[in-house]
Parts: sequence; C-alpha cells; structure tokens
Amino acid sequence: MKVSGPHHDAAGGVHRLPVPHGVSGALLACAFDVVGPDPDAVMVEFAVDTVVCLVESDEVDRRFPTYAGWLVAAGPDRAVHSPAPDHGVVADGVAAAVAADVVVRLEAGMTVLLHCGGGYGRTGVVAVQALVALGRGFEDSLVAVRAARPACGPQSDAQDEQLRRLVGGAGGTGGTGGPGIIDGTGGTGGTGGTGGTRIHGDTAGAVL
Repeated sequence: MKVSGPHHDAAGGVHRLPVPHGVSGALLACAFDVVGPDPDAVMVEFAVDTVVCLVESDEVDRRFPTYAGWLVAAGPDRAVHSPAPDHGVVADGVAAAVAADVVVRLEAGMTVLLHCGGGYGRTGVVAVQALVALGRGFEDSLVAVRAARPACGPQSDAQDEQLRRLVGGAGGTGGTGGPGIIDGTGGTGGTGGTGGTRIHGDTAGAVL
C-alpha cells in the first residue's frame, strides 16, 4: 500500500509490500527518482534501515551522480548495491542471494527499501522471492506485490522465467546467514569492508 505523501507522487510514491504475519521487519518499494536526490532524507522519512539499489552503475552516474558515492559511504548496514539490467536478470545465484540478504534483514526487524529505475521490474523480482522465502506461496506473492504497488513484479519474460525457476515451485524456506558480501553462488559471508554491501557474480555488473 502507498505510504508516502503527495510530495512523492510525481516519482510514483513509496509503497509498503505485505510481509507475512510474524515478520517484524517492513519491506518498502519505490523508484530511483524518490531516493536518488537525497537518500538520507528518505531513510529518515520512512524509518528505513537499509536501501537496496538494483540500478546499474552507469544509470546511477547518469541520473544522480552523487548517489554512487553515497552507496559507498553509507556502509554495509545501510546500503546494498546489487546492479541488474533494466528488464533483465543477473545470474540465478546472485538474484537468490540478494533476496536472501533482504530476508535476513526483515527477520531481524529491519525496514528495507528496494528500488530500481522505476521500482517495478527488478524491485518486484527481489520482493517476490523474499515473500516466498518468508512463507507466502509463489502466486500469492506475485498478486500481493502487484496489489501493494501496482505494476510491481516481473516486467519481461526473462524476469518471469527467473522467478519461476527460483521460487515458482517453492513455499518458502526462510532466510539464512547474515548481511554481508554475497557471491554468485548464493552464499552469504561476513560484513563487507568500508563500502556498501557488495553483491557480485558473473553478470552482476559493477561492484561498489
């Protein structure tokens, strides 16, 4: 459901996605135009603990050049950069690892804000995986995400096919591990060094 005021309407607003009962964290979604100009202000406004950026580095540099530096300076608890191509996908292991990291944070009671360019396709791919891992059925998760943020969910055949490969037959297993450096196999490690949490794999794009 929409949780932002009219000052964010031009950028599509900020929406809360429905995590299952018993999960203490909150999952939010928005477009880059909402968070890009002043991420710290948005984090304060919506009590966000971690921003997950799914935008590729060249798009970040083109649209909000100072945001790249913010992702690094914010540190691994506050910022995750997991770039994915618009309407495209990263390696399955990378996609699964990003969602698993979100699940860990939600189960720890954190508020996580997901964004890509428009806050729909790449954001929806991560959100649906997270809801399934938290115990919702796959089709129910797709419907719930789209109901909470209209049009949010897979926006291409590649995104839809990846979701169905990863969680289409699953009822959810919950998260494991802790936030940290995530490799292309889907495993989680320790907390990253001085920059934002690093997500990397064979198609994950630039690492900040």
